[in-house]
Amino acid sequence: MSMRRAVFRLLSLPIAAAACLGAVGAMAGERAQDDARPYRPLAAEVGAALMPPADLLDAAKQLRAAAIAKDKQAVFAMVGDRVIIISSGLTPAARRDAEKKGPWPHAEAALAEIGGYFQEGDLPVGGTVDPTAARITQALEMIADATEHPGWGRDPLVKGGFCTYRGVRWDAGAGATIDDGSRGIYVTAPTPVHASAAAKAAVIGTLKPGHIYLQSDFDGLPDGWRGVRLPSGRAGAVKDLQVRDPAVWGLCFLRNAKGGWSIAAFSSALL
Repeated sequence: MSMRRAVFRLLSLPIAAAACLGAVGAMAGERAQDDARPYRPLAAEVGAALMPPADLLDAAKQLRAAAIAKDKQAVFAMVGDRVIIISSGLTPAARRDAEKKGPWPHAEAALAEIGGYFQEGDLPVGGTVDPTAARITQALEMIADATEHPGWGRDPLVKGGFCTYRGVRWDAGAGATIDDGSRGIYVTAPTPVHASAAAKAAVIGTLKPGHIYLQSDFDGLPDGWRGVRLPSGRAGAVKDLQVRDPAVWGLCFLRNAKGGWSIAAFSSALL
């Protein structure tokens, strides 16, 4: 997300206020220098895109209908006894972690725990909101969203799974220099980086598959473009449709012992 610069008038301001503004300017300059530093992109394993079988498409539609209808029992019937919970932050400074959860005694227990992995922030203290109900609602809404327009693919953390997204695995400690506050992007084909947000602008570099690059605070970008930092530290612009976010939400399915489909994993990314 681009940071907007505020313009201040220094005329008639007290000396103390001017000094304060000077400190803000120095901080902005320091940030600009940080953004210009060279870095080494993270090596990444990206799950392949795939076309799910027809019966899985039907199962996903049924699951979405049950989630929209808030039919907790019907949704719970499609949740595996043991599921993988994959969690990560919004930046590539930390890798995606996976842990197994379940089994659960009933639908409410399962959905409340699952929903907790998708809930941003804390609920108000002393409010009238039931925390368990809020987490159940969050789980149902996430399932409905994930199955509305799935981008089917594999996730390296869910062996054999059919996921509503393409998952990415990377090692944040692999020696790359990554800023904690920088979002990451990756590409699935060589992608040109332009000097400005125009298809005819000069190409200043190329993003390559198999790596996570850092986004850049590139002011004034129009819709459909995103700022990116090249390994040299130079900032450029790429078409938004050509890049992907490694921090993903969604779920994965596996065939169960009865030949049908069960939810085998949930993936979340929170601050």
